[in-house]
Amino acid sequence: MGTVGIQRKQILTYCSLTAGFGLLNSAYNFYYVKVFLNFYHIQEFWFQLSQVLFLVWNAINDPLLAYYSDNKNFKILRTRRNIILYSAPFFSLSFLIPWFPWSTNPVIVGLHLIFALCFWDTLFTFIGLAECCLFTEISQDSEMRITLTRASQIASLFSSFSVMVLEHASNGLQDFKSFQVTTVLIAILSWFLMYYCGKNCHTQYDLQQMQHGEKSPDEVCHERTGQESYWQQTWQIVRDINFISFVVTNFFQEFHQTFLYNFMAIICDQLISADEISQTARSTFYGSVPFASKILVISIAPILRHFSYKKVIRANFIWKISGGLVMYYVNGNGHPWVLIGFLLIDDCFANGTFSLFNLPLSDIADANMVKYNRKHPISSMVFGTNALFVKPAISLSPMLVVAILNKYGYNQMKKSTGDMTNPSVNPFNSAELEDLKGVMFSLVCLYPVVLGTIQLLSWSFYRISNKVELEVKTA
Repeated sequence: MGTVGIQRKQILTYCSLTAGFGLLNSAYNFYYVKVFLNFYHIQEFWFQLSQVLFLVWNAINDPLLAYYSDNKNFKILRTRRNIILYSAPFFSLSFLIPWFPWSTNPVIVGLHLIFALCFWDTLFTFIGLAECCLFTEISQDSEMRITLTRASQIASLFSSFSVMVLEHASNGLQDFKSFQVTTVLIAILSWFLMYYCGKNCHTQYDLQQMQHGEKSPDEVCHERTGQESYWQQTWQIVRDINFISFVVTNFFQEFHQTFLYNFMAIICDQLISADEISQTARSTFYGSVPFASKILVISIAPILRHFSYKKVIRANFIWKISGGLVMYYVNGNGHPWVLIGFLLIDDCFANGTFSLFNLPLSDIADANMVKYNRKHPISSMVFGTNALFVKPAISLSPMLVVAILNKYGYNQMKKSTGDMTNPSVNPFNSAELEDLKGVMFSLVCLYPVVLGTIQLLSWSFYRISNKVELEVKTA
């Protein structure tokens, strides 16, 4: 098979992983908070405790798995392909854990969420790191990476339909049995896609061993550094100004993205009544949000060949600040379709920009390889160390929002509402309800303003302008 044929196969297998991974990730992030808050009625103490433990577990498992992936030679870790192949069925299983209640006992509900989050994140990290490393190691060519970015977003168009399918299958979670059955079908399909990638995807370093060492795919082994400790490699990474700049930017991007994933449906259900926008239209909107963000990345990918990703990412932060301020001062809360439009655009830019973040992290990994004269980039360590600092945002963001909402009576409103799947039927005090709606609207508008300002400042310290600099250094 020629070089072009090999590249096409690598793109296809990588896209298969992206589609399978995205099917689970989109649905999990969109539903787990709503299911535990509104259906299992988890107590705030247990919700916050689960997020704290989740945060701690994130801090332990990401760098640990990253170091082992780059430096140990267990069978499951021999190649990025092996990691995906053996982890995929467990990842699909972890996706199903939240949707099947264990008990109505408050303690059991709390333990259910703790287990679900930690089990999910362990497999999410394992396969997510392998996916990121594949992106870096399939090719060092910047054109190939842009092509991979665009192709993976096309594949993600398929995976983004998981939310829409679940919304319509369950009628906005009103038919929970149908929701559960659909999640099982999605998990099986996702496992099949990831299995295909695990059987067929090879990095450029794997291919070199197969071509020059005449090794079979099963004999290929990821080259280990083996001589440096975890702390040495971590110190080399965290002292890089480009890495520091990126991590701060990425932390607040994850913070914003998690807020939109977890609370968009909850906030829209309260700010927009069923009389203004029907449940069918609302479900279509929720399902189209992840789809629209993929279209954005596919559209701007050709721009990356003319303008650096650094400028494109910076433009997103300028939008966050200006868009949030305009929305707040025009009082979009009184215009449901304007609010829907703003949330759609905000989510598109948040998720679209996040989809480009593999490009700077890959360049940071390549720069590290050049600086420390390595034969192979320590991609897992770079991505894992990034996750060590960034993943806490996934816990801190919902903790902060739930605390704010409960301060304004959201928990009391849930208790006073007999059926949370029908928020229009609400005996909650009208004045308190208006205060709650006001703070929800403020969160929607001011979150992007505050986070975008911090990101615009931190991103200004990122110094790698394009891949040409690395290619010159390598030469």
